[in-house]
Amino acid sequence: MRRVFWVWLLCAFAWGVAYSSEDYPPARWVPAYSGNYTVSNRPTTYPIRYVIVHVVQGSYNGCISWFQNPSSRVSAHYVIRSSDGEVTQMVRHKDIAWHAGNWWYNCRSIGIEHEGWVHEPRWYTYSMYYSSAALVRHICRTYGIPRSREHLLGHVEVPGATHTDPGPYWNWDFYMQLVQSAAILEEASVPITLRPGETATAYLRFRNTGDITWLPTGANPVRLGTQNPRDRFSPFYTPGEWISPNRPAAVVATTRPEQYGDFVFTLSAPERYGIYTESYQLVREWVTWFGPIVTFRIDVVPWDIVIDNTSASFSVWGTWSTGTIATDKYGADYRWTSTNPSSSAYARWYLNVPRDGYYDVYAWWSRGTNRSTAARYEIVHRDGTAVKVVNQQTNGGQWNWLGRYRFVRGTGFVYLRPNAPSGYVVIADAVRVVGPFNPMRR
Repeated sequence: MRRVFWVWLLCAFAWGVAYSSEDYPPARWVPAYSGNYTVSNRPTTYPIRYVIVHVVQGSYNGCISWFQNPSSRVSAHYVIRSSDGEVTQMVRHKDIAWHAGNWWYNCRSIGIEHEGWVHEPRWYTYSMYYSSAALVRHICRTYGIPRSREHLLGHVEVPGATHTDPGPYWNWDFYMQLVQSAAILEEASVPITLRPGETATAYLRFRNTGDITWLPTGANPVRLGTQNPRDRFSPFYTPGEWISPNRPAAVVATTRPEQYGDFVFTLSAPERYGIYTESYQLVREWVTWFGPIVTFRIDVVPWDIVIDNTSASFSVWGTWSTGTIATDKYGADYRWTSTNPSSSAYARWYLNVPRDGYYDVYAWWSRGTNRSTAARYEIVHRDGTAVKVVNQQTNGGQWNWLGRYRFVRGTGFVYLRPNAPSGYVVIADAVRVVGPFNPMRR
């Protein structure tokens, strides 16, 4: 793979393409024909005060080829692809591209071409907007250009222009939100499902696209705050971990413009099941809220715990054998022993329920004609011991409900005893506990 990459890179240089722009490193460098722009020394010769938005009325590759064509007599500093926002620089910032149709504006602006046609809005993809806005922020920061519509113009707005681009479908409101945004969400890792009382770590990464350094402490720290509604108390508030019920976390470290700021916090699921929508936004305390509102969904569902016979929470007393023959077993194997009315042997599953409440208890066995028809399960719960006698010759290879019982956190046992009529075996395979629920039947 590495050999293929180097061959490709050598070919790229052989074609005169350098894949690293000096002015904007994320862009690739493909120079326009030298007769299609004016060599200069900006911003010494002319101040750079504007960015002008164009639409190609053609394809990305076609535009690049046209700017390299000696016959075209036109150029722009950048071209952006619709499908993925790839950026190609073709004229250095210091030089004057021929793009605006107005020499005064040519001298004082940077032109950006966008792949597409003005009357076909499908070309105006989010990737293109996002990539173009990032480029504009970089240009504005480099030359001190205000990020406003007075300085970010469409080609049609240049005095004397005969072009209509970027056209009626260009979403200026959305584009300016991206350009003016002080933060953009770059990465998120949040739990999709939690059980009551369960905790999980959430992680959000933002790029600081503003002009102010984010500080984790001090007079105006940058924090993550709750939204929808603003400053609500979150049901996932984690005491001792969060700053307050409406402030999950502060930025982990000092984050300068164009750097990435991380926010890491713990979510503790509420007791009530359901679908929860969590919304957060950045806030510079005592100054302003800013950046996008980040919203995600968390499903709070019952605990569903399986204790197999191979678990550390399973144990036996007496003589038990290991079986693997049954095709309807749970997991890799199961334990079995012969029945005897006077037997003191048992198999035991420790439930160790995670919360106080009522839980459904299930058992799994493999069926067979030599199984006991009177296998005795005992469920030790908050209010005593319940006995369920089952026929293991039927209903094998599935979860069989033994009832709903109340347990205290960290307690609960299920016993299987072989003290039944002789001549059979009992199968100790797996037990499952689901809950907590209200005490009513499922």
